[in-house]
Amino acid sequence: MKPAAANKGTVLIVEDSQTLRQMTQMTLEERGYTVLTASDGLTALQMLAETIPDIVVLDINLPDVDGFEVCKRIKADPRTRYVPVIMATGLGRSGFEIMSIESGADDFIAKPIDPLVLDARIEMVIRRMRRERFANALTGLPANALTEERLGFLLARRKPFGVAFFDIDDFRAFNSRYGHARGDLLIRHLAEILLEAVNFAECSEGFIGHLGGDDFVVTCDPDKVEDIARTAVAAFDGSILDFYEDEDREGGGFSLTDRSGEVRRYGALTLSAAVIPVVERFPTSVIALMDEGHDLLGYAKKQPGSFVAVERRGTRLG
Repeated sequence: MKPAAANKGTVLIVEDSQTLRQMTQMTLEERGYTVLTASDGLTALQMLAETIPDIVVLDINLPDVDGFEVCKRIKADPRTRYVPVIMATGLGRSGFEIMSIESGADDFIAKPIDPLVLDARIEMVIRRMRRERFANALTGLPANALTEERLGFLLARRKPFGVAFFDIDDFRAFNSRYGHARGDLLIRHLAEILLEAVNFAECSEGFIGHLGGDDFVVTCDPDKVEDIARTAVAAFDGSILDFYEDEDREGGGFSLTDRSGEVRRYGALTLSAAVIPVVERFPTSVIALMDEGHDLLGYAKKQPGSFVAVERRGTRLG
């Protein structure tokens, strides 16, 4: 009996031809990949809203939205921006390599596809993107290294931008009460809230970084970042009790006994945000900007309830 191949990652194949789709799926599964399939672009985008694969193999000729547009939408979404895309098309499609690159594709391959070549291309792209992406395993969002790189790029460019730092108040107490599994669900929920807020704001270059735990960073246009923070805080406040058991929800919170035996009462969790429009004054480094953000976030956390602190020329406003 042939031993099962080790799982090499998850691949989403977007191909309208059922025959080619099934052949490619079978070939990749034999080589150790978990394979998801979609027959059109809109189905693929819906699947990406639920599951983040390691890579997308995307046909250009699709029955609804063409592959170039699908790729642009994948790369425009902060949640899927760093998912690598390999574009595929038949020989003779003039200029498809250039159009693929312009749409944000990470690689391209011509049909008919040689299975060994496709396997090698997928391995190469996944390996490269995993090094570059440094994604948080829980949310799939860019983690510390990529977030710091993004902030460094924005500072070096010397163009105005806005940055917001987020942190859940008393998150450790929530974990103690409900366990880390539910805490992880809440972290993912906050990530979704931020994604929706950034998408709704239609940022020109929106970015969401997950620094770990319950710490997130958002960058956007300077005139939109405060609205993003307030939208996210309102959505968090409106949904947080959904994560509580009935008895705690009805009571508006829970009680915990600390190590000294003292009982402490915790109301519904709140979200603190620190907003810094970087317009006229540019911090000297990423570290200086993050220190400023964390200092302002500390101020926000001292205020009652969820609070958005905004730095306006040295004045902290709620």
